[in-house]
Amino acid sequence: MTDETEQQPARRGSGVRSSLRLEPVRENTRSRKRKGGQIADKFHIEAHNIPTGTSYEWKTLSVFGKEDPSYNVLLREQGWEPVDASRHPELVAEGHSGPIVRDGLMLMERPIELTQEAQAEDRASAAEVLNVKKQQILGEAPAGTLPREAPNLKNYNRTTYESLPIDQ
Repeated sequence: MTDETEQQPARRGSGVRSSLRLEPVRENTRSRKRKGGQIADKFHIEAHNIPTGTSYEWKTLSVFGKEDPSYNVLLREQGWEPVDASRHPELVAEGHSGPIVRDGLMLMERPIELTQEAQAEDRASAAEVLNVKKQQILGEAPAGTLPREAPNLKNYNRTTYESLPIDQ
């Protein structure tokens, strides 16, 4: 039996591990934020990171790499200002300075009062469009015009489908 054991080759890994391999390979280990196919919104900003009384929105900076200076002027006229990277360093690469930009969108801010005012204007505009359409469907006359009602006519919508001639 002794002869057989002497003839067998030595196995790898059966020796004593060196003290160097017991220590981690790297001092600073890295980890990933998301694992297992999780998808996160790269434009999401936690509410506690937005200053009180301020509204944040991502606004278009460029489309296919081309900027629109007139749109940037319009944004400033509406009270929007770029958010500087120094205020949210977690949203940009290390050492970046200037506005926060992701995929052609720039993070911008304005006072919440201006945003609420703009939202109220949008709601009023949408309500006006609905009222105009309602008047058209029901046959009501717009304000300041003569009535369009006739006692012997009913209001209804008629839809017809006709074939179109095809040029050959």
